[in-house]
Amino acid sequence: MVPLLRSVLDTLGQLRAHHRRRLSFLAPPVERRRPRLAAEDYAARHSIDHTLDRKAELRRLVPSDPAAARRYHQLLSYELEGLREVVAALTASPGGVDLQECLDECRGEIERLEIEVLWCAGFLGPVATGSMQ
Repeated sequence: MVPLLRSVLDTLGQLRAHHRRRLSFLAPPVERRRPRLAAEDYAARHSIDHTLDRKAELRRLVPSDPAAARRYHQLLSYELEGLREVVAALTASPGGVDLQECLDECRGEIERLEIEVLWCAGFLGPVATGSMQ
């Protein structure tokens, strides 16, 4: 009788294993959040792509459109200010080689942005550049 009962239990266990639905609350937390994280990642990438496309379009219009030049100068100024704040915050924090590489990259980007701001300011009048800074 015992071998027959054991056989029936094994068969039921196999059937349950094949047709068991995975319950989401039993999954690890990261697995439960994976669809939401993927959606947020997609939205962030789309937003970044849109921003970069808009920035490139403004840069193309700078020589011929004063409104685009003002807006582009404003965006560059915000970006430059933000990077300077990041460098100031990171400089005050302890870190190793990776932090130094990040700071070096940020400083290089700051230099590039300063050049771009000066280029853009050349298309603005003296009154507009004085009020933006």
